[in-house]
Amino acid sequence: MDVSVIKKVLVLVVVLSLFSCKKEEKVPENILSKEKMVSLLIDLRIAEGRVATLTLSNDSSLNLFGELENKIFEDHGVDSLAYITSYQHYLLRPRQALYITDAVIDSLKVIQQIKETGHK
Repeated sequence: MDVSVIKKVLVLVVVLSLFSCKKEEKVPENILSKEKMVSLLIDLRIAEGRVATLTLSNDSSLNLFGELENKIFEDHGVDSLAYITSYQHYLLRPRQALYITDAVIDSLKVIQQIKETGHK
């Protein structure tokens, strides 16, 4: 199964679970939704992992990751300021940050499991 399909399914699960949760504070307009943060963070973590496996100098690794990060932001229609602002917003709300972190970790585990075994 394609990783992008898996990511879409996982984001859908996150969205559905959000609707089943209690009503929380309204997220300001300039803050990325939890679903968008989860999807963005999944891609960023995958990019970090790819760069970490390469035998490059620290400067080259940072430059490569910077390029990958910019491409990911572009693919998600997000700029770095929106990402940083949203990241800080959620860090100040521990329950929401934990929810996002758990969703990212669970998604990465599923992606890794599928990659290793070829199925869930």
